This record gives sequence, C-alpha cells and structure tokens, in this order.
Amino acid sequence: MDLRDKLIQFESDFSTSASPVRERQFADIDQFVPGEEVTNPFGKFFRSVMVYPESHRHGEIPLNLIRESDPSIYGLVGKDESLSHVDIQKALFIDTETTGLAGGTGTLPFMIGMGYFTDEGFQVEQFLMRDYDEEHAVLHAVRDRLANCDMLVSYNGKCYDMNILSSRFTLTRIENPSLDLPHLDLLFSVRRLWRRRIGDCSLSNVERAVLGFYRENDIPGYLIPGLYFDYLRSRNGKLLESVFMHNRWDIVTLVVLAALMGRIYQSPHDHLSHPLDLLSLGKIFGNMFKHEEAVVCFREALNYTGKSEEREEILRLLGFFLKRRGEWERAIKVWEYMIKDYPHRIYAYEELAKYFEHQIKNFERAIEVVEQALGRACTMQALHPDQQIKRNGKNLEYRLARLRRKLGKNE
Repeated sequence: MDLRDKLIQFESDFSTSASPVRERQFADIDQFVPGEEVTNPFGKFFRSVMVYPESHRHGEIPLNLIRESDPSIYGLVGKDESLSHVDIQKALFIDTETTGLAGGTGTLPFMIGMGYFTDEGFQVEQFLMRDYDEEHAVLHAVRDRLANCDMLVSYNGKCYDMNILSSRFTLTRIENPSLDLPHLDLLFSVRRLWRRRIGDCSLSNVERAVLGFYRENDIPGYLIPGLYFDYLRSRNGKLLESVFMHNRWDIVTLVVLAALMGRIYQSPHDHLSHPLDLLSLGKIFGNMFKHEEAVVCFREALNYTGKSEEREEILRLLGFFLKRRGEWERAIKVWEYMIKDYPHRIYAYEELAKYFEHQIKNFERAIEVVEQALGRACTMQALHPDQQIKRNGKNLEYRLARLRRKLGKNE
C-alpha cells in the first residue's frame, strides 16, 4: 500500500469513527434547553425556539406596548431619519454571545439570538455553534433571517455585535444583508434619556431602574466565554443552560425597551415623572429642533422638582426655548422667577436686559437690570473671588456703557 492509499484509508477510518462520538457528545443539550438539531446545505447546528404571547410582561412592561407606538417615532428615538420609514414590528431584535468581550477578528459569535413578531406572538430563536465547524451553517441561517426583516434593534450592536458578525460574514465569504438595514442601537438612545438619572447604562441596570425587571440566577456576561470553552472541552450541555436564558432575557428586554421609548417620545407626560428624565428628553427635543416638545418637557419637569440646581437648569432651558419660539411674555416670567430664586446667577439678568434693549428698545429698564446684575457680581466677587465672576462683571460693565451711550443718543 503506497502513501496515497494509506491517507485514503486513514481518512475513511477517521470519519467513520469520529461521527458517532460527536453525535453522542452533542446529544445532551436538548435535555437542558428546549430545541433541536437543524440541518441546512452548509451543515448542522442547535436551534432553540421560544414563543412569548404578546400579553407577556417583562418587568412592568407588556410586549404588546410596542403595538401602540407610531413606527415613525423611532427616527427621533434613534436620531436616524431612515428609522422613520420602517415598521419596528417587522424588526429583528438581535444579540450575540461571543468567545471574547474585546471583539476583533478572532472573536466568534458562538450563540446568535434573534427575536421577531409572528402571528403566534414574539418568537425568540437562538442558534448555537456546538463546535467551530458549525459556523458556516449558523451564519447562513442568520443571513436568511437578516434578509427577511425591515430593520435591526440591538444594544451596543453597532459597535459590537454587528461588527463581529460582519467580520465573520466577510471571512467566510457569505453575503451580509445587515449592511443595508436601518439599525436602532438602543444603547445610545438610553444614554441620552436616562444616564443623567441612573448613571450606569448597562442593560441589567436599565432593566432594574427603568423596566422594573430583576433577573434571578442570571450569569454575568463576562463569565459566558469561559462557560463556552468549558462546554467545548466537556460537552456538558448543562453548562450552556444559563447562557441561553441570559441571551433570551437580553432579547426580550430589547422589545419592551424599544416599546417604552417609543411611547415616551410620543407622550412624555404619560410615562415620565422624574425631573431629570424630563430634562434629558427636553434637551433631546431641543437638539433636534423640536422646540415645542422641548418646552412641554421642561414645563412638566418643573412640576416634579423643588429649588435645586436641576430646577435652575430646567428654568434656564425653558427660558431659552421660549425665547426661540418668540414667546416673550412667558420667557420674561421665567427670567424674573430665576432672578427671585437664584439672584446670584447672572444669566437671567442678561437675558432680561437683552429683551429690553433689543426687543422693545427700553434702554432705561435695561440699564436698571444690568445695574442690579453688576451689583450682584461685585458682591459675589468680594465674597468668593473667581475668574468667571470677574469676567461676568467686565461684560456687564461693557453692556452698561453701551446702553448708556444708546440712551444718550436717544435723548
């Protein structure tokens, strides 16, 4: 027997002896996780499916709340106009579990979880690579799901999950339909709206602080890569039971979080009562030139806060956007209120002086306001010397001199 015949014989012996062992090693996963082995033209993998009725509540929020959201509102939620033209009820909610948290080309998404609405409810589908050679089969199955959705929803997916998937699609030369899909990454939306109040915007903290959902016996994300490697060595399917649950919770959280944010942007007063949340939403609207909506948020925020630095900021922004809208009478009331409650702040004096000088040309009244402000600035500089107070004082002196020149010319 020559070398070629020996190699052929070795390959034949290896394939016949290895296959039964692999089948036996994989057989115990479905004892701990509901699912089945799936075969497609590119290989095999394990698939788990769970369907939640739309009435299911995740924390305090039911899944069907998303039905009440105007799909076009998500252009505002995600600050992306392309999201205004797709239906979030036809979205694919996606989350991956990977072999490393740092990312990079060598990181493998060994579990890919996807959720979407069907006639039966909200279906969570999870694809598991039981070994590295199942990657092609899983990626082709994921590609088919991506090709049949209108948009993506993730949590840090733009920076992590979809980047890793895109790398794997490229390396395996598989078409990547996600490149052309609108993508709502809720991490950025959550930070804009809630970071000021809750600080930590990790998904688990958002669940507790915003959704009222508390995970029981959840595995921390940083332990998941190690569990997968342990599974590859031992073939003990029970090691992955908690990973499936963790991933499933992540996906359901995406749905209710997106639903809640849609309703908040449509009706802030029905869903927000914390002044910091209303302040943040007002700033979001203001930055997007939605001045009327910003004013509504700031006025609502004032109902939930007493005298504080936050209240001062809310008043300052309320006055600013009322000025932008040309609602001078309301703006004046805000500035006068600020002068009464925050007399040490120069901002309100300056805005009131500008109004008298530029809008109604009442230079005498403008001079009175500037002189009041200058007196406050001098007192504060004497008590608490500060360069900013000193600069404010010089600006006020310059404004006062200009007003006196204007008044002299008019006389």
